[in-house]
Formats: sequence, C-alpha cells, structure tokens
Amino acid sequence: MSRLVLGINSAHGDASAALVGEGGILAAIAEERINRKKHCAGFPRLAVSEVLRLAGATHRDVTDIAVARDPRANVASKVAFVASRPFSGVPSVVKRLAVHREVATSAGLVAEALGVAEASIRAKFHRVEHHLAHAASAFYWSPFDRATAITCDGAGDFATSLVGLCEGNRIDVLRKNLWPHSLGVFYTAICQFLGFDRFGEEYKVMGLSAYGVNRFAREMRRVVRWDPEQGIRLDLTWFRHHKTSEGMESVDGAEIKVPRLWSDAMASLFGPARRREDPITDRERDVAASLQTRFEEVYLALVADAVERTGVRQVVMAGGSVLNSVGNGRMITEGWVDRAYFQPAASDDGTAVGAALWVKHGVHGEARTPEVRHAYWGTSFRDDEIEAALVGSGLPFRKLGRGELLGAAAQALSEGKIVGWFQGREEWGPRALGNRSILCHPGWPGMKATLNARIKNREPFRPFAPVVRLEKLSTCFRGDHEVPFMIIVYKVRPEWKDKLSAITHEDGTGRVQTIRRAENGLYYDLLGVFEEKTGIPVLLNTSFNENEPIVHTPEQAIDCYRRTRMDALGIGSFWLEKPGGEGG
Repeated sequence: MSRLVLGINSAHGDASAALVGEGGILAAIAEERINRKKHCAGFPRLAVSEVLRLAGATHRDVTDIAVARDPRANVASKVAFVASRPFSGVPSVVKRLAVHREVATSAGLVAEALGVAEASIRAKFHRVEHHLAHAASAFYWSPFDRATAITCDGAGDFATSLVGLCEGNRIDVLRKNLWPHSLGVFYTAICQFLGFDRFGEEYKVMGLSAYGVNRFAREMRRVVRWDPEQGIRLDLTWFRHHKTSEGMESVDGAEIKVPRLWSDAMASLFGPARRREDPITDRERDVAASLQTRFEEVYLALVADAVERTGVRQVVMAGGSVLNSVGNGRMITEGWVDRAYFQPAASDDGTAVGAALWVKHGVHGEARTPEVRHAYWGTSFRDDEIEAALVGSGLPFRKLGRGELLGAAAQALSEGKIVGWFQGREEWGPRALGNRSILCHPGWPGMKATLNARIKNREPFRPFAPVVRLEKLSTCFRGDHEVPFMIIVYKVRPEWKDKLSAITHEDGTGRVQTIRRAENGLYYDLLGVFEEKTGIPVLLNTSFNENEPIVHTPEQAIDCYRRTRMDALGIGSFWLEKPGGEGG
C-alpha cells in the first residue's frame, strides 16, 4: 500500500506542513503565509488544513503523521550536559519538556485543526530527529542515488550539524555536532551583538559584510574554530546560551524570540554592542565582514571533512546555516564539491518535508521519486477567483491572452517600471522564485534605490537578486552550476556589471536564480521577451511583499499593489497598470 504522509514542523520557528504521496511531494506551505505572522511557531493548524485541501485529501486518507522532532534523540548527551550544569540545565530541560508534550499530542492537534474527532485520526505517528529530517529533505529530493549529507543550523534535538552517507533509501549518520557548539549560534550571536536581534535577520548581516574588511580575523578565530576530531567548537567564554535557563527560542503567541546569546565578555573583543537604533559605522561593517569570513572558513572545513569521510563529492544540504549563499558560492566555485543539491526551504520549515520523506522512504522503504526541480508547492488561485478579487477592489484591469500578458509586462519592465507578478502555485521556502515576485529592469539607473524608496523600504546595504534562464547563466555570471532555488552567490562578469547594476552587490556578486522552461514556462518566456526588447537576459526578482510575509492571496497582492508605488501588476491572466506610471 502506498503511504500518504503528513509532515509537520511544530513547536519550532517557521512552523509548516507538507504532504507526500505516491508520486512524491503534493503540497507544502509555511504557516506564516496564511496567518501573516512572520517565522511563526506553534502548531501549523492552517498549513495542515491547506496541504490536505490542495491534495484533495482528508484526514482519513493520511496513513502516517511525521513530526520533525524526537525528544528521545541524543539523550545521553543531554543528560551529561544537564549533569554538568545543574543550575542552568535543569530549568532549561523543564521548559523543553513542555514543547515535547506538545509534540506528543500532535495527532490531537491535527484533529483540532481539521475540526474532527481525535479518534478519527488513524494515521501512524512518527517522531523524526531534527537533523535527520533536514538531511532527508535534501537527499530524497535530489537527483543523486549516492551523496554526502551535510546539515548545519543553530540547534535541533540537541544537535547542531550532521554528516551522513546517503545511498538509495538509506541515510547513515556518520557524525554529529552537539549543543552548545554551534556555527548557527556563532553567527546569530554576533548578529545580535551588531543590533540585528530579531529572529531570522542573519541574511541582513551577510549583505552588510560586503561593505567591510576582515580586520577582526584574529578575534573571530578566538570565538569559533574547527577541530578535526571534535568538529565545530565555540569558546564559550563569549557566549551565554549554555548558561541560561531560557530556551533557544521562546514562543510569545506566534512570534519567535531568541534570547541574547552573547556574553558581556564579547565587548572586550569588539567594543560595545550596537543598539538596534544606533547608526551603522565602519566598526559594524568590519565586524560583519569578519564574521562572514570566519563563518565561511568553518563552514568549508565542515564540508571538506564530510566529503573526506564519505568519499562522495556530490552533496545534499539543508539547515538554516545553508541559506548562507555566499558560503555556498565559494563551495561551488572553488571546487570543494562537484555537485550540490540544496533544499529550497533549508531552514526549519523544510523539516516538515524531510520528516514526511524519511517516513515514506527511510521507514517504509517506498521507491524514491524523480528529482524535485522547482519549489512551486503552495496555493494557487483560478482566474475566476482572481477576477472576483479585482472586481471587489474597484481597480481598472484588463484580461489578456498569454502573449499579450508577456508583451505588456516586458514592455513595462523595459521602461523601468516596477511590476508585481502573481502566478500559479506559490513558492515553498523563503525565496520568491517567480510566482510571488516583484520584477524590475536589472540595469535601469538608480533602480535599487527606486525600488527601496517606493516599495521595499529595506536597508540600503541589502542586495536584490537576479533571475536568468539557465542557458544564459554563464554569459552573465562566473558560474555554471544550476541554482533553481536562489541559494548560491556568483560573481557578475565585469562586462555585465553596468547592465546589471541593480543586482550587482558591493562585492561584485549576485544571488542567482536559474530557471528552465519546463519548471515555469511563463516566467521563462517573460525573460525571453524582455531580452528581445532590451538585449538583457536577466531580471531583478524580489519577494512580493512590503514588510510582511510574501503575499498569499489575490487580495493581498492587490492591496500591496494599491498601497505602494508599484507601477503594474500581472495577476493570473489580468493586467493592471497605474495611469502615468512613474517608471524608473
């Protein structure tokens, strides 16, 4: 019997749900897309209901429920940690037990989410260790029959990274790094020290790092190192996460709050901590640059050690630290591995998929399905639903044929106009990949500043990303490894920097997305029509939102278009354009 497996990431940041069936992934969505609370934790009630709806399934069809957390994992190490720190360890354990109780009652929470009796949930319940779920999320979606699995993040089930040898349906764990020694904690702690103290702001500091120099290299080497025998090692002098009774993350309603991870001693290395409201100076830029450089050194040492242990140079990767696209760029372009597959939802949302895949393939031994080449596994809306939302908005709109829609969008983009693009099923993971995107001319003078001023309101040091058809990747960028999930940074070729000024970062790079026609024909063809008009095979692609989760419904897309200075909107088969659009 083929299994229908519901995967859940619960009681962790980026709560999410996924559904895996006979043909592979059927649906996956993060709770934040629906409840509009960024990085929300707790139980993903709305996401569970939505993935079942998308698949046309009910709770009675689900054979297995897989939760990406296992309280039994790494028990001996947990006990040893508590025994060595009875005053801080015991209160922390008590707090985590409350989370574990929530995991233990997930079947009841599924019933509550669906409005059915708990007795009607007949599915078998599975707990999947956090990092095993990360590894499974990448391997079982990859094209590789044999690969090295590498995971890395802040922490999950007391582990902070994993190395495994994957073959067929098997994932054999060869090495784990355990709490409190964590490359993710290292990065997050110094982000907090620099005033970026909200959950999930590490990507901002990665962008800032391009504006500084590595003048704190010696200090960073004192904070974290790579040990060939022990792996990632923190000098705990500079941290407090291992001493406090506060959990790594606490849930206040739906908001995730990470307690302060750095100790007061860190000021002796870098000077006083920056408050969030303070200006950013050369000191912050240089600390960010030094942080990023040291992260890359340890990250690449982890990769090198993993590949040496397995002898396999094809890698599959997931975990929050794997979203560091600059480190990934070095790994690929400097030849640390031959090929890599990255889970598009590399952070904790992706463990919902991984837990489900592990149960289906690793536990039940069902045959793997072909490589997953795209991330469009969320909600879509029919044209009649979109038209109803447009009529309700009172805004003027036109319904166009496919060619007319592409022509109107490409023309607007060629004139420097900012275009919202809402098409098909929404993306799985943190990146907008062409179905819930804002698109712009990548070389229009001042486009980066214009986009920030009129819509995004982002810090000026944060880059915007390019999208390019796969066959034109090497024309514009120094790289040839496919990047369907926008998770690798490549250098922009010198002859293209002026033509791609809005996506070229301070260090001459771009966080690239490649697209094939088979995965998203409309998006691919839009790039082609735009190139015919401009000679440029690249568009600037950023997420369709304004200081909120990426838009989920037609109403949210229309509202964002209306309240910002966006020039035009292509939503389903419909085209909206503001009279006398500002352009670039």
